[in-house]
Amino acid sequence: MSEKRKKKQLVAGVLWMLMVGALSHPAAAAETTPAPAPAQDGAYTTPDITVEAKRPAWEEILSPGTVTVIRPEEFQGEQKTLPDFLKMVPGVHVREVNGKGQYTTVTVRGSTAAQVGVFVDGVLTNLGGDAAVDISTIPVSNVERIEVYRGYIPARFAGTFIGGVINIVTKRPTGAHGSAEIGPGSFGSRKASVEVTAPVGSGSLLFGFNHEQRDGDFPYHSYAADQFYTNTQLGKQVLDTRKELQGYLSMTATEKSAYDAANGAGAWQSKVDSCVQWLEDNGVRESDSADNPQRRRKYNDYRNTDLLIKWQNDDWMIKGTYKKVNRHLPDSLWVSTNSYFDMIVPGLETDRYDLYKYDSRRQTIDAAELLVQRRYIGKRYEWGWMIDYLNQSKDYRAEHIDDRLRKQIRIPMREWSKYRSNKYNVQVDGTYELGKNNMLDFQMNYSHERMKIQGDGLDDVIDDVQAGIGNLWAQMRNQFDQNIFNVQLQDTITLDKQRTWQLTPAIRYNRSEIVGYSKFGRFNPLKTYRWVHPEDSQVDSKVTWQLALKKEFTPHFSMRMTGGTYFRLLNMYEIAGDGAGILPAPMDYQGSGAKFPQPEYGKQFDLSAIWDGSALGADNRTTLTYFWRDTERMLYLYRAGLNYSSYFNDMRGKAHGIELQTNFHWKKFDLDLEGTYLQISAQRRNSSPGVHYGWSEVRPTYQPKWEGNLRLTYRPTEKWLFFGETHHISKYYTHYAIPQVSDPIEKELAGRPQEALTVVNLGLKWSPKKDMTLTLGCNDVFDRGPQLRVNSVQRYGSSPGKVNIEYPLQGRSYYATFRYEF
Repeated sequence: MSEKRKKKQLVAGVLWMLMVGALSHPAAAAETTPAPAPAQDGAYTTPDITVEAKRPAWEEILSPGTVTVIRPEEFQGEQKTLPDFLKMVPGVHVREVNGKGQYTTVTVRGSTAAQVGVFVDGVLTNLGGDAAVDISTIPVSNVERIEVYRGYIPARFAGTFIGGVINIVTKRPTGAHGSAEIGPGSFGSRKASVEVTAPVGSGSLLFGFNHEQRDGDFPYHSYAADQFYTNTQLGKQVLDTRKELQGYLSMTATEKSAYDAANGAGAWQSKVDSCVQWLEDNGVRESDSADNPQRRRKYNDYRNTDLLIKWQNDDWMIKGTYKKVNRHLPDSLWVSTNSYFDMIVPGLETDRYDLYKYDSRRQTIDAAELLVQRRYIGKRYEWGWMIDYLNQSKDYRAEHIDDRLRKQIRIPMREWSKYRSNKYNVQVDGTYELGKNNMLDFQMNYSHERMKIQGDGLDDVIDDVQAGIGNLWAQMRNQFDQNIFNVQLQDTITLDKQRTWQLTPAIRYNRSEIVGYSKFGRFNPLKTYRWVHPEDSQVDSKVTWQLALKKEFTPHFSMRMTGGTYFRLLNMYEIAGDGAGILPAPMDYQGSGAKFPQPEYGKQFDLSAIWDGSALGADNRTTLTYFWRDTERMLYLYRAGLNYSSYFNDMRGKAHGIELQTNFHWKKFDLDLEGTYLQISAQRRNSSPGVHYGWSEVRPTYQPKWEGNLRLTYRPTEKWLFFGETHHISKYYTHYAIPQVSDPIEKELAGRPQEALTVVNLGLKWSPKKDMTLTLGCNDVFDRGPQLRVNSVQRYGSSPGKVNIEYPLQGRSYYATFRYEF
C-alpha cells in the first residue's frame, strides 16, 4: 500500500472518529470513545482508546464550537456539587438563589436561567412546569464528565438554547469494581455514597447510591438590627424604654411609688405600649434579645437521596434512576421591596420568629426515570434510538400558618400544593459518511409532557362574600400539556487536502404546542376574567441555523469561529399561567381574548484562539474566546392587574465579553485559571392590554461583570496532595431600575448593588494505600459568605446603608471524607 494511500485512510479514520464521537449519544461514550479505523478488508472496526478531557481531540469530538469538560473523578473527596463544578467554567454564572443546597440556577454568557438547556445522558431535564432547572438537585457522584457548551450547540442536543447546554454523562460500567465514601461536615452536613460495577451477561451493571444532608443553621450578623437600634431615633428610644422598664421592674414598692409620683401614674407603661405597638406593626417581636444582631439560619435544612442502576454493553444501555429531595424553604431577609426610594424593608426578626403568614415551608421532590437506548454501527453509518420516561412529584406544605388567615381571604396554593409531571421522549439520531470529506449528523425527537396541579383554594366553594375568589381563583390552571418536536441536521465538511480547514453548517426545526386547562367548570363571564377560558393553547415553530469554521495553523495553534440564530421555546406557565396568580395577558381592555407571549429569539457569534503546547516549562492549553449575542423578545414577568401577573416580551438585550481558560501542568504542580468579562446592555418597556410604551435602559440583574476561578494543586509525593481555590465575583445589581435623577448616589443605589465576593477554599488528600484516601478541607476560609451585603436605600436609617443579601450564603465550613475502593 502506498504511503499516500495510507495517509488518506488515516485521515478518513480520524474524521470518522470525530463524527461518531460527536454525533452518537453521549451516554455511549462514557469511559471510552469508539474510534473507527479502516481494517484491511475495508470494514471499520472500533478499538477502544482512552481520551483525556484536556486533549484537543476531545474537544473536537464533542463540538466544533466552545466546550469545557470537567471530570468529577479528579476532585474525589472534596464534596463538590454540580454548582461547585460549574463555577469553574468560564462564561458560566451560578446563582444560589435561596442559598447553598437550596434552589440554584445557572446562566451562560449573560443569558437567563430559562435559556440554558440541562441534559443528563443526552436527555433534556428541563420540565415544562419549571421556570429553570434546579441544578442543586442533580447528583455528580456517579458522573463521568460534565460538558458545558457555549455558542454553537451540537445537533445531538434537541431544541435550541440561547445561552448554552450542560450535559451530564453518567459513568459507563466496566469490569468488577467498587467504592464507598463517607464524610461529615459543618452545620450538620453528612455525605455518603456507594458505587459497585460488575459484569452481567454480555455487558456490565452499575449500582450507585448517594445521600447528602445538611442542617444549614449557620450563623450570620443582621446588619438591619445594627442600623435600626443604633442609627434611628426610634430604635434608640426602644432601647432606652426597655432599660427604663427593666429599671422600673427592679424597683422596690417605695421606689415605684416615688417614680409614679414624679412622672405620673402609668407613664412608663404608655412608653412601653407605644414601642411595642410599633414593633408589632413592623414585624418585630418584643423580647429582651430583639436588639441582638446575631442570627442562625432557620428552615435551611435539606436531604437529597439518589439511586442509579445502569446496564450497558456495546449495543444497549438501560438506565433507571430515583431521586428524593426533602427540604425546608428558608425565609427571605427582605420582608418588603417597594420602589427604589424605599427599596428594602429588612425583617429585623427574620430567623428568630415566623414573620410570614405561611412559614416553615417544606418541599419534597420525588423523581423516577427509565431510559432504554440501542445503537447500531455499519460500514458507513452509526445510528440509534432511545426511549425515556420521567415521572416527577413536587409537594409543598406550610407547616406554620398564622391563625389570622382563617378570617381573611385565602390565597390559593399558599398552604399546600402538589405538582405531578409525566414526560415521554422518543429520539432517533445518527451519523452517515457521505464521502471522504463529509460526515452528516441527524437527530429527531418527540416528547410529550403532562403536568397536573392540586392545591388549597383551587376547588373551594365560591360565594359572593369571597369576591376575589370569584374573580380569579376559578380560572386557575390545574393541568398542562406540552408536545415538542425537533429535527436537526448537521454536516461536517473538510475543505482542503491537508485537512486544516473544517466547515460545519447545521439547520434545526423546532415546534412546541402547549395547552392549559382549567377543569373546575365554574366559569361565569359576569364574575371571571373573560379572556381566560377553560382551555387555552398556543403553537410555536421556527427554523434556525448555525455555522462553525475551524482553521489549524500549526500543530499547536488553531482558531475557530461560530455563529447562528437561536429560538427558545417557552415553558408551560409562561404561556398558560402557573395556576397561582400568573395569567396570560388580555389582548385589550375589553378582555376580548388572551394575548400569549411569544418565544424568545436571537443570534450569536464567537471567535476563539487555541494554544496547545508548552509555556513556562509546563504543558499548557489556553483558549481565549470573544463572544457576542443579541436577544429579542425576552420575557419579563410583572403585575398586569390588581391581583395577577403576566409574562410580556418586554425585554431585549445585547451581551459581549471575553472568556479565558488556561491550564498549566508541571511535574508536581497544576494551575487552572478561568475568567470571564461580561458586558450587557438591556432595554425594557412596559406593556398594558393593547398598549406598548417606549424602550428604556435598564440594568441587567444578577450578572457580574467579572468572574474568575483559580485552582492550584501540589503533589509532593504519590500519597499527598494539597489544593487551594479562589473564586471571585464582582459587584452586580439585583434590581433593574435606572432612575432619571441627577444624584449619582441615588441612581447607583436604585440598582441594589451587591458587593463583590471572593471565597478561598483549602484542602489536602492523603492516600496511605492505593485503595484509601482521606480528604480534609475548609470552604470559605475567611467566612465571606454570611458577610455579603447589598447597598441600598432601606428603611432603617436616615441615609443609605448596607443590609444582608436576601438569602445569606453559608460561610466557613469544614469537612472530612474517607474513600475506600474495592
